[in-house]
Amino acid sequence: MATAQVDLAMLTTAVRRAGGEPSRIAHVLELFRERLIADSQPPPQTLYVYRTASVGTKVDAPVTTSATPPVRPRILLAFLSADTAVSFAQSAGLTRVPQLHTLSLARLLTVFLQQPALSALRIAYEDGHIVDGLPTGWHLSRPDVLSLFAIDAGVF
Repeated sequence: MATAQVDLAMLTTAVRRAGGEPSRIAHVLELFRERLIADSQPPPQTLYVYRTASVGTKVDAPVTTSATPPVRPRILLAFLSADTAVSFAQSAGLTRVPQLHTLSLARLLTVFLQQPALSALRIAYEDGHIVDGLPTGWHLSRPDVLSLFAIDAGVF
């Protein structure tokens, strides 16, 4: 089975498990393509993501004192090119040698659906501008993404 078919099968399974409508997958993938083209960005064939390890911090760690800094929301940040991803990681000081992972859009959406701790998805645009520590781009909250697949955000 080709990688694209495997990725679509994985997304179908993730949408179904979350109580969504798998019949909406083709529409959602086309919506992403159209939106990026409308924003003068290349349609995603491959997206690039990197992982950062939280040093000594757990996302689910309980807040024990008022002096404890708030836990930042986790965002799945994807780039349209490897060059933009590496440039951002290096300029932000995230790591000396970023280890990029390539994902199809279907696989990216699968990862997002499978990790409820992710609060948003951002596809970084190629302009290289940084606002509030993140590259400019298309930002979708978790409820936004869930609604694309008709998944009830209150349940999943």
